[in-house]
Amino acid sequence: MRNALTALVLFAWVCAWGAWAGEGAAPDSDFPPRVVKTEPAYGEKDVDFSLKEIKVTFDRPMQTEKAWSWIIHENLGVYPGFRGGPEPRWENDGKTCVLPVKLSPDTVYAVGVNSVRHSGFKDAGGKVAVPHVWVFKTKKAK
Repeated sequence: MRNALTALVLFAWVCAWGAWAGEGAAPDSDFPPRVVKTEPAYGEKDVDFSLKEIKVTFDRPMQTEKAWSWIIHENLGVYPGFRGGPEPRWENDGKTCVLPVKLSPDTVYAVGVNSVRHSGFKDAGGKVAVPHVWVFKTKKAK
């Protein structure tokens, strides 16, 4: 229950931050980096369960040398990542990190980046990114 409350508080804070900072606003180096896009999007339903990777995009270039903290939120949904597969990777823009996933039909997934204890996502200057959690659901099998 405590984890769910923490996740909800963090999510509300991130939403408020996004509304305050404005979509598409140039990043302000006085503030920490933040997530500006997730693929799939938060709350998206009918996600194709054959999808092999999910993405998170930040508002500025990030440290890209094995620097990430993908967070499990079992109380909100199933974690889509898996052990023994390819490692996460960064796209060439340095803003988008890609997590290889294995998805199942008709399942709610939850994943986060950074947390109070895990702060691997940092901008190029070393400033820790604001924690972000998102959930999505895969479509039913035919």
